[in-house]
Order: sequence, then structure tokens, then C-alpha cells
Amino acid sequence: SVVVLPMLFLEAFGHLAPDLNRAGRIAEAEEDLHSVFRARAELMQWAAPSHLHCPLLWAMNEAELTAGSDASRIGWVQIEPEAGVVEPIRPRPASVPGWAAFPERRRDFVEPAMALPALIQCFDDALGRFGVVALSGLQVTARYLEPGARSCDGYLVSALNWFNLARKASAQALIAFDRELLGGYAEAELVASLQRRNTGSFAFGPVVSVPAQHAIKTPFSSVPSDRGVSVTLPEWTASAAAWALASVIDAARTRAPHVCHFAVRVTRVQ
Repeated sequence: SVVVLPMLFLEAFGHLAPDLNRAGRIAEAEEDLHSVFRARAELMQWAAPSHLHCPLLWAMNEAELTAGSDASRIGWVQIEPEAGVVEPIRPRPASVPGWAAFPERRRDFVEPAMALPALIQCFDDALGRFGVVALSGLQVTARYLEPGARSCDGYLVSALNWFNLARKASAQALIAFDRELLGGYAEAELVASLQRRNTGSFAFGPVVSVPAQHAIKTPFSSVPSDRGVSVTLPEWTASAAAWALASVIDAARTRAPHVCHFAVRVTRVQ
């Protein structure tokens, strides 16, 4: 039988400007986004070196820079959200000549809300190696996820102190999504569940109309919702955008654990 693995497809929108004078800049002709992103993930131990076959938050698939060839998309990366543990298989009895233990990989699914903050920060760091990034938005598309097991809200709340010093630099953003994310619920019910959470210096709501330029766009059969969620962020950074996206996805999958395919996009509007 064919095994279909869970997948997250992350896209960055905005502008990537070359900075020839900045130390540490990588020329696109010398290196590609795939290797830079993978190296950053391994350095931070978000993903383990490929030869170990034991990712910590994700396994790397593909990545590509699109700045200059796409009207607004800077680049994209595709990963499998999983943790892998390498364990020795118990050897057969000694009576079987030539038999020895060998490593076996056990796959553990990682909730998107758990992986997204590190994934988006890694993506932003990798893009920044190629120039100055002016980020206008991010979109994450998920396919073939396992049903949600537990909420990641406690993990997200514990990270809120990172944003406490950024309240004077707040930004307004719009979160758009497809109807699959809602799992049969209304947009207002998703907002209400977000507002019941401890979101610190983030503020979700109200429900707003989604302009065409901010609506999700995917190569999959996805039906965009024409209503989204307004959100005030303590700062416009990759980390803050990631926290907001992770919170929306976690709230949605907590209400509808069966949601396994969806797309969510955050765009700065002010």
C-alpha cells in the first residue's frame, strides 16, 4: 500500500532586495535556499542531519527562491512535520548466524502549531542570507495531517513573554483561510475560541471580509472563505506572524480534530 506522509507547504510574500555590502550575504548563484534552510534547521536542532534519519520537528523535502520570478512570492519550503527516533531493533537469537541489530526509525507526528514558530523563523533566517527581506505575508498549506491529538495552547502561552517588550510597535494583520480549516464551524466561532485563550499582547477579532489580494491561493482543490480574522500583533516579525498562525491552526484543530487539509494566510495590512 502507498503511505501518504503529512506535509506543510510554507510560502513567503513580500520583497527580497540584494544587499551587496552586508556581511554574510550569499549570492543565489553560489547556493540554493534548500541547502541554506536545511543547514539553519540542523544548526538550531530543529531538524537533524539527514544521514541520522531522525528529524526533531520536521523532515526536509524541497525549497526554492522565487524572488524576481514571481510577482510577490519570495520563496517556498516544503517539509514533513514529524519527529523521528532511531532505536535498535532487538536482534534474533544468537543461534541465527550473522544476525545483528540495526537502527529502525519510528515516526511521530508533530502538530503544525508546535512546528510552525521554528519553521517560519528558520525560513526567514534562510531568506535573509540572500538579501534584505521585507515580509508582507506568509501562507501555510497542510495536507494529509493526522487527526489532532491535543492542543498546543500551553506551549504557545509559555512563549508569550518573548513579545512583551514589543507592544509599542504593534501591527495590524488579516488572517485568511479556506473552509476546510473551519471543520464545519462558522468564522465567528473560531474567533470566539481564540478570544477565550490567553493571547497576551496579541488580539484576535473581529471577523472581517477578505479582499481578493489577501485570499488564500493553493494548487490544491481548496475553497477560500470570504471572511477572515483581524489580528493585532505586538510587532511585525516572522516570530509574531508564526505565533498568530500557530494559534489559529491550533484553535481550529482543537475544535475540529478531523481537519487534515487546510490553508491559512497572514498578511500585514497596517
